[in-house]
Amino acid sequence: MFFLTAIIPIFFLRNGITRGGNAIRANRVLMQYPQVNAFEVITARTLLEALTYFIVLVLFVLIMFAFFGLPFTAWIDQPLPMLQAGGTLLLLCYGACFLSSQIGRAFDPWNELTGPIGRILLLTSGLWFTLGSLPPEFLAIVQYNPLAHVVEWIRDASIRDFQSELYNPWYPLSLGVLFLAAGLFIDWLYRISGYDLQP
Repeated sequence: MFFLTAIIPIFFLRNGITRGGNAIRANRVLMQYPQVNAFEVITARTLLEALTYFIVLVLFVLIMFAFFGLPFTAWIDQPLPMLQAGGTLLLLCYGACFLSSQIGRAFDPWNELTGPIGRILLLTSGLWFTLGSLPPEFLAIVQYNPLAHVVEWIRDASIRDFQSELYNPWYPLSLGVLFLAAGLFIDWLYRISGYDLQP
Protein backbone atom coordinates (compact mmCIF):
# COMPACT_ATOMS: atom_id res chain seq x y z
CA MET A 1 0.00 0.00 0.00
CA PHE A 2 2.91 2.33 0.77
CA PHE A 3 4.29 1.67 -2.71
CA LEU A 4 0.93 1.90 -4.47
CA THR A 5 0.04 5.30 -2.98
CA ALA A 6 3.16 6.74 -4.60
CA ILE A 7 3.70 4.82 -7.83
CA ILE A 8 0.35 5.71 -9.42
CA PRO A 9 0.59 9.50 -8.79
CA ILE A 10 4.24 9.52 -9.93
CA PHE A 11 3.55 7.66 -13.17
CA PHE A 12 0.43 9.75 -13.77
CA LEU A 13 2.37 13.03 -13.62
CA ARG A 14 5.43 11.65 -15.37
CA ASN A 15 3.39 10.35 -18.29
CA GLY A 16 1.42 13.58 -18.43
CA ILE A 17 4.62 15.59 -18.87
CA THR A 18 6.40 13.21 -21.25
CA ARG A 19 3.44 12.33 -23.46
CA GLY A 20 2.01 15.81 -23.25
CA GLY A 21 5.22 17.24 -24.70
CA ASN A 22 4.48 15.54 -28.01
CA ALA A 23 0.67 15.68 -27.87
CA ILE A 24 0.17 18.67 -30.19
CA ARG A 25 2.57 17.42 -32.85
CA ALA A 26 1.19 13.87 -32.69
CA ASN A 27 -2.37 15.10 -33.25
CA ARG A 28 -1.59 17.71 -35.90
CA VAL A 29 -3.80 16.06 -38.53
CA LEU A 30 -6.73 15.80 -36.13
CA MET A 31 -6.33 19.47 -35.21
CA GLN A 32 -6.87 20.52 -38.83
CA TYR A 33 -10.58 20.25 -38.02
CA PRO A 34 -11.88 23.56 -36.64
CA GLN A 35 -13.75 21.82 -33.81
CA VAL A 36 -10.54 20.31 -32.41
CA ASN A 37 -7.86 22.36 -30.73
CA ALA A 38 -5.18 21.90 -28.07
CA PHE A 39 -7.70 22.11 -25.23
CA GLU A 40 -9.67 19.10 -26.47
CA VAL A 41 -6.54 17.07 -27.24
CA ILE A 42 -4.89 17.61 -23.85
CA THR A 43 -8.13 17.19 -21.91
CA ALA A 44 -8.89 13.89 -23.64
CA ARG A 45 -5.32 12.65 -23.10
CA THR A 46 -5.35 13.55 -19.39
CA LEU A 47 -8.78 12.00 -18.78
CA LEU A 48 -7.73 8.83 -20.58
CA GLU A 49 -4.56 8.60 -18.49
CA ALA A 50 -6.52 9.22 -15.28
CA LEU A 51 -9.13 6.61 -16.18
CA THR A 52 -6.42 4.07 -16.99
CA TYR A 53 -4.73 4.46 -13.62
CA PHE A 54 -8.08 4.45 -11.81
CA ILE A 55 -8.99 1.13 -13.43
CA VAL A 56 -5.58 -0.30 -12.50
CA LEU A 57 -6.13 0.80 -8.89
CA VAL A 58 -9.64 -0.70 -8.75
CA LEU A 59 -8.40 -4.00 -10.19
CA PHE A 60 -5.59 -4.12 -7.66
CA VAL A 61 -7.97 -3.47 -4.76
CA LEU A 62 -10.36 -6.16 -6.05
CA ILE A 63 -7.52 -8.68 -6.38
CA MET A 64 -6.33 -7.93 -2.85
CA PHE A 65 -9.88 -8.45 -1.60
CA ALA A 66 -10.49 -11.65 -3.56
CA PHE A 67 -7.21 -13.42 -2.83
CA PHE A 68 -6.05 -11.94 0.48
CA GLY A 69 -9.30 -10.85 2.10
CA LEU A 70 -8.18 -7.23 2.47
CA PRO A 71 -11.38 -5.19 2.99
CA PHE A 72 -12.14 -2.16 0.85
CA THR A 73 -12.16 0.06 3.94
CA ALA A 74 -8.47 -0.69 4.47
CA TRP A 75 -7.57 1.54 1.54
CA ILE A 76 -9.12 4.80 2.73
CA ASP A 77 -8.82 6.12 6.25
CA GLN A 78 -10.18 9.62 5.55
CA PRO A 79 -12.45 9.78 2.45
CA LEU A 80 -12.76 13.57 2.13
CA PRO A 81 -9.02 14.32 2.29
CA MET A 82 -8.48 11.46 -0.17
CA LEU A 83 -10.88 13.07 -2.65
CA GLN A 84 -9.19 16.42 -2.14
CA ALA A 85 -5.76 14.91 -2.73
CA GLY A 86 -7.01 13.06 -5.82
CA GLY A 87 -8.56 16.22 -7.23
CA THR A 88 -5.35 18.16 -6.61
CA LEU A 89 -3.34 15.42 -8.31
CA LEU A 90 -5.64 15.55 -11.34
CA LEU A 91 -5.34 19.35 -11.56
CA LEU A 92 -1.55 19.23 -11.18
CA CYS A 93 -1.24 16.59 -13.89
CA TYR A 94 -3.63 18.41 -16.21
CA GLY A 95 -1.81 21.71 -15.78
CA ALA A 96 1.63 20.11 -16.23
CA CYS A 97 0.46 18.20 -19.31
CA PHE A 98 -1.07 21.32 -20.86
CA LEU A 99 2.05 23.42 -20.25
CA SER A 100 4.33 20.62 -21.46
CA SER A 101 2.31 20.30 -24.67
CA GLN A 102 2.65 24.01 -25.39
CA ILE A 103 6.40 23.98 -24.76
CA GLY A 104 6.84 20.89 -26.93
CA ARG A 105 4.76 22.54 -29.63
CA ALA A 106 7.56 24.88 -30.62
CA PHE A 107 10.65 23.62 -28.79
CA ASP A 108 11.80 20.29 -30.24
CA PRO A 109 14.46 19.48 -27.60
CA TRP A 110 11.74 19.59 -24.92
CA ASN A 111 10.76 15.99 -25.71
CA GLU A 112 14.30 14.90 -24.88
CA LEU A 113 14.25 16.81 -21.59
CA THR A 114 11.00 15.25 -20.36
CA GLY A 115 12.73 11.89 -19.82
CA PRO A 116 15.21 13.23 -17.24
CA ILE A 117 12.40 15.25 -15.62
CA GLY A 118 10.41 12.03 -15.22
CA ARG A 119 13.38 10.30 -13.58
CA ILE A 120 13.85 13.21 -11.17
CA LEU A 121 10.16 12.96 -10.24
CA LEU A 122 10.57 9.23 -9.65
CA LEU A 123 13.46 9.77 -7.24
CA THR A 124 12.16 12.80 -5.33
CA SER A 125 8.40 12.24 -4.98
CA GLY A 126 8.38 9.84 -2.04
CA LEU A 127 8.28 6.45 -3.71
CA TRP A 128 10.81 4.99 -1.25
CA PHE A 129 10.49 7.43 1.63
CA THR A 130 8.20 9.75 3.57
CA LEU A 131 8.92 13.41 4.10
CA GLY A 132 9.35 12.80 7.82
CA SER A 133 12.10 10.23 7.23
CA LEU A 134 14.35 12.67 5.36
CA PRO A 135 17.21 14.63 6.95
CA PRO A 136 16.45 18.37 7.11
CA GLU A 137 18.88 19.28 4.30
CA PHE A 138 17.23 16.82 1.88
CA LEU A 139 13.73 17.72 3.06
CA ALA A 140 14.37 21.35 2.18
CA ILE A 141 15.10 20.29 -1.42
CA VAL A 142 12.33 17.68 -1.83
CA GLN A 143 9.69 20.10 -0.58
CA TYR A 144 10.06 22.04 -3.84
CA ASN A 145 8.58 19.02 -5.64
CA PRO A 146 4.77 19.48 -5.66
CA LEU A 147 4.18 15.78 -6.25
CA ALA A 148 5.96 14.90 -2.99
CA HIS A 149 3.31 16.92 -1.16
CA VAL A 150 0.50 15.12 -3.00
CA VAL A 151 1.97 11.68 -2.26
CA GLU A 152 2.36 12.53 1.42
CA TRP A 153 -1.21 13.86 1.45
CA ILE A 154 -2.57 10.67 -0.13
CA ARG A 155 -0.71 8.53 2.39
CA ASP A 156 -2.00 10.64 5.26
CA ALA A 157 -5.56 10.13 4.00
CA SER A 158 -5.31 6.43 3.15
CA ILE A 159 -2.92 4.71 5.57
CA ARG A 160 -4.11 4.22 9.12
CA ASP A 161 -1.64 5.20 11.84
CA PHE A 162 0.25 7.39 9.38
CA GLN A 163 0.06 11.09 10.09
CA SER A 164 2.09 13.85 8.53
CA GLU A 165 2.08 17.60 8.89
CA LEU A 166 4.94 18.18 6.47
CA TYR A 167 2.88 18.48 3.30
CA ASN A 168 1.30 21.70 2.12
CA PRO A 169 -1.91 21.07 0.12
CA TRP A 170 -1.93 24.61 -1.28
CA TYR A 171 1.47 24.26 -2.95
CA PRO A 172 0.58 21.59 -5.56
CA LEU A 173 -2.87 23.13 -5.99
CA SER A 174 -1.38 26.55 -6.72
CA LEU A 175 1.22 25.13 -9.09
CA GLY A 176 -1.45 23.15 -10.93
CA VAL A 177 -3.48 26.33 -11.49
CA LEU A 178 -0.31 28.23 -12.49
CA PHE A 179 0.77 25.54 -14.99
CA LEU A 180 -2.71 25.41 -16.51
CA ALA A 181 -2.97 29.20 -16.75
CA ALA A 182 0.47 29.42 -18.38
CA GLY A 183 -0.43 26.67 -20.87
CA LEU A 184 -3.76 28.30 -21.76
CA PHE A 185 -2.05 31.67 -22.16
CA ILE A 186 0.56 30.24 -24.53
CA ASP A 187 -2.18 28.48 -26.50
CA TRP A 188 -4.08 31.77 -26.70
CA LEU A 189 -0.94 33.48 -28.07
CA TYR A 190 -0.68 30.79 -30.73
CA ARG A 191 -4.28 31.39 -31.75
CA ILE A 192 -4.19 35.19 -31.98
CA SER A 193 -0.83 35.16 -33.78
CA GLY A 194 -2.11 32.72 -36.40
CA TYR A 195 1.09 30.69 -35.99
CA ASP A 196 0.66 27.06 -36.89
CA LEU A 197 3.19 24.22 -37.11
CA GLN A 198 3.18 21.97 -40.11
CA PRO A 199 2.06 18.36 -39.52
